Amino acid sequence: MGIPTVIIRGILESGKTTFIEQSLLNGDFGDLGRTLILLQEEGEVEFSESALKKCKASVKAMSKISDWNDKYINDVIREYRPQVVFIEVNEMWDFNSMPLPKYFDVQQVMTIIDGSTFNAYFNNMRQKFVDMIKTTEIAIINRCKPTEETSNMKRSLKIINSGMAVIALSEDGQELKLESDLPFSLKNDPITLKLSDFGAFYIDSFENKDRYDGKMIEFDCMAVFDRKLPPKSFVAGRLAMTCCVDDIQLIGHLCAYDGNLKLKNKTWIHLKAIAHYMSFKGSNGDQLVFEAVEISEIPTPSEDEILVTLN
Repeated sequence: MGIPTVIIRGILESGKTTFIEQSLLNGDFGDLGRTLILLQEEGEVEFSESALKKCKASVKAMSKISDWNDKYINDVIREYRPQVVFIEVNEMWDFNSMPLPKYFDVQQVMTIIDGSTFNAYFNNMRQKFVDMIKTTEIAIINRCKPTEETSNMKRSLKIINSGMAVIALSEDGQELKLESDLPFSLKNDPITLKLSDFGAFYIDSFENKDRYDGKMIEFDCMAVFDRKLPPKSFVAGRLAMTCCVDDIQLIGHLCAYDGNLKLKNKTWIHLKAIAHYMSFKGSNGDQLVFEAVEISEIPTPSEDEILVTLN
């Protein structure tokens, strides 16, 4: 059995050190015993000696990427004999391509994000965000304000990785329970989505299943067919650009139809369908599946409307 390991990711000065220290002091990870914190970078905030002593924690900082090798890490583990390891990642070191020792049993991958600088980093270092978020199980956005901008941050991250949890914290560290600011009305029957609404709907359909289960939804989308899909079904979705034109992915939900449907792959359609949540073998929880009521072919939208983009 390996050493339980928690990986903490985030851009420099995002609050990783403060998060680790406060989490250990608050007992958020339970009684860990001897804890080793491996630092791949040293930020402006340093660990408190008194906090480390109280938490039975030690810190080992690496000054260069070449330190991350089997001999160095093995020596450190023999020296400190930790029962738990935290790794504070230096995102400039391309952590995704750095192999972990086989005896590190990764329990959780978390990413800490500074909400006050989110837009600047997200717009100028998009690929770095994509690389971080794709491996993340929990993203924590700190230093947030209870505004629509914070909701937009959460949606942008969830489009990259719909399966992770995203938590927004206020400037005083309290979790923000944001009211829904969806760009479409849930009161309409059917719920009608504009092209620009699809990204918000897609993310919300995972987080708030009760809003859509059994409801009629009407929208324009692309019908994507694949032999691997169940008979008489296609993916009703859109293409999303997470980073650049070389990193475009399909987002959408399975749609089942009855009767004959003569459409070419990736044809644009206007779809009216009932949303159902169903469990499939190998799936993580109930998944939304559309039951088509009306399908009609439509012209392909203009180039600036065809992609769901992250802002």
